[in-house]
Amino acid sequence: MSAVVTGSAGFIGRMLVETLVASGERVIGIDRVAQPPRPGLTVLTADLLSGDELVRAALEDADVVYHLAGCPGVRDRSSDVAWRRRRDNVLAGARVLDAVPRNVPLLVASSSSVYGGARDGRPSHEADPLRPVGGYARSKTVLERLCAERLARGGRTTVIRPFTVAGEGQRPDMALSLWLAAARRGRPLRVLGSLDRTRDVTDVRQAARAMADLAATGAQGVVNVGTGRGQSLRAMAAAVAEALGTEVSFAVEPAPGVEPGASLADTRRLRSLIGWSPETDLRDLVRRQAAASRPLVEAT
Repeated sequence: MSAVVTGSAGFIGRMLVETLVASGERVIGIDRVAQPPRPGLTVLTADLLSGDELVRAALEDADVVYHLAGCPGVRDRSSDVAWRRRRDNVLAGARVLDAVPRNVPLLVASSSSVYGGARDGRPSHEADPLRPVGGYARSKTVLERLCAERLARGGRTTVIRPFTVAGEGQRPDMALSLWLAAARRGRPLRVLGSLDRTRDVTDVRQAARAMADLAATGAQGVVNVGTGRGQSLRAMAAAVAEALGTEVSFAVEPAPGVEPGASLADTRRLRSLIGWSPETDLRDLVRRQAAASRPLVEAT
């Protein structure tokens, strides 16, 4: 098998590449960020919108394509973020959808943010009407619409909606990364809204494995990738304290409108397709993430 992973230098992309290479697949990783090549991985350092002929050829010749590249960050408030979200989430996505032949399986990463949070504590189901709040969720909704058009034209298309992926290599702007950094410095953990808010925290290793399994089964349409179990912010903070062997304090602030009160995946479709769904050992996950993010001065 020859697989292409866009966004291969990103948090989930790196783990997916590792998972695919370990299973014996030949992988072409495409990212604007340079990556060191290694056995099983060919690196293309390029922008998806640059018109690079090598990128186009890779997308046209692959046996399977995983499109993970995009502009992340629900809370990003930088002045150019609307432009970057349209460019990297919508226009780049459209370019990939156009380049990949219809008979080639294409798995595209959307986001659980398109649901606008769990409703009345009920897990979000793939058939639920979407309620995107904020520019990030809206850009992913537009991307999903493009994917639905490809699927309607006979293109083999899977859209995944990951729920709060965490683990080693997590982006520094995400909650667990921020909390680990704050706790190491003896600073309060910044909490938005309440410690009783919940998130469906999904182990990055299992998220990557689920993506590979979905592609292998030929699944079509939209699929949630989560655990179906909510973890409170309080439990996540306790795991941070345990992993670092320290006490933590909190600075609770009002939650912005883009922050749902809870997220929870309905995993029945995922289990029906691949025979399993992720299960997160929160304490182990946070220990791994803490070890991977340990400052060099601390490691020595």
